[in-house]
Amino acid sequence: MRDLKYDEIYMNLMSKTWIKDISGLFDYCSKDSLSFNSSIYDSMNIIRKGQEIKQDALEEKEIDNIEHLFYIKKENEKYIIENNVEINMEQNEKNINKINNNFWFVIHNKNKKYFLLKNDIIKLGRIKFIVKDMNIVGKEILKSNETFIPFEINKLSRIIEEENCRICYSNDNSNENNPMISICKCKGSMNLHLECLKLWLKSKLEIKEINNKPGVSYIINKFNCELCHEPYPITIKNNNINYNLIDYNVPEGQNYIILQSLNSIKENNYPLSIHVLMFIENESSYILGRGHESDIRITDISVSRSHARIFMKDDKFFMEDLGSKFGSLVLAKEHVILEFGFIYQIGRSLFYFDKDNDNNNNNIDNNYFEKIKKSFLNFTEEL
Repeated sequence: MRDLKYDEIYMNLMSKTWIKDISGLFDYCSKDSLSFNSSIYDSMNIIRKGQEIKQDALEEKEIDNIEHLFYIKKENEKYIIENNVEINMEQNEKNINKINNNFWFVIHNKNKKYFLLKNDIIKLGRIKFIVKDMNIVGKEILKSNETFIPFEINKLSRIIEEENCRICYSNDNSNENNPMISICKCKGSMNLHLECLKLWLKSKLEIKEINNKPGVSYIINKFNCELCHEPYPITIKNNNINYNLIDYNVPEGQNYIILQSLNSIKENNYPLSIHVLMFIENESSYILGRGHESDIRITDISVSRSHARIFMKDDKFFMEDLGSKFGSLVLAKEHVILEFGFIYQIGRSLFYFDKDNDNNNNNIDNNYFEKIKKSFLNFTEEL
């Protein structure tokens, strides 16, 4: 046991890992989990080897059956998790899958709520959404880092000028607002006018009003090329101009949040969806879940019947979990300064931290550690 200085700050680390490995989920209702408890005094790697969480001073991040989870850095008596979420990535299937094993804030206890920002990425079960846009009348909108940027079509475009659009059979490319584009992975040329593609997608679009709420959902079951099955990007960029492939109405002079689904076709068959949620006044709310009584229905088995709630209070938007099986998460995009009372998740492992420098005996009291361990177990049992 290491002796501590009287004023030294150390971090108690506790974790639980679900023994099943299913889409990076943690089952809050299952008792089949393994616990890990330790104290951290300095910078340290946290790894997972098989089912076990360990701390190790590894230099290499992938060795045999070892998975590097995160690095805790001690700096100016603070403990910081160096998060490696890339920003300004093109929104495609590969990059969407990249964020699955990053660091997520857990919003699971009913007494916890999260203050939503524009560009936040939320995860309900295995279904991900991005807060595409928001507005609060008369208020400045706060933003998190922009994870995804529009797909730059003129980087990868394989347009052959003499070939015709596959929909209208014209090769006219003179209208700068209706450029010829190619955004899938079909071999050879796949020329399409932007407006022709949008018109074709609109024919597959389902527009639904939200029951008894002033919101609208836009849903396409297969938002992809029917030949190569490459998912289409929702927003593309051509000659520094952004275009949405799906047109949706943005409310004017109202409070609203716009959620856009991020799940890829290979990940599961959840459709592309855009939800425009309008809030007439404070205390307005929308329930997201799998049940028919939910305002935003998400038909995926990993989503609980009443999974989460988005609501407006004090001219701010919040999200809270409603006791779901697999939890509600928000992607941590920047380095995280560890604070007492928060639970974080990476894949199928939960992490809870407690910081304390009350070490009158200059060592760790086993009874004290058992008390911390008990508080963590009680906390997770309440989730």
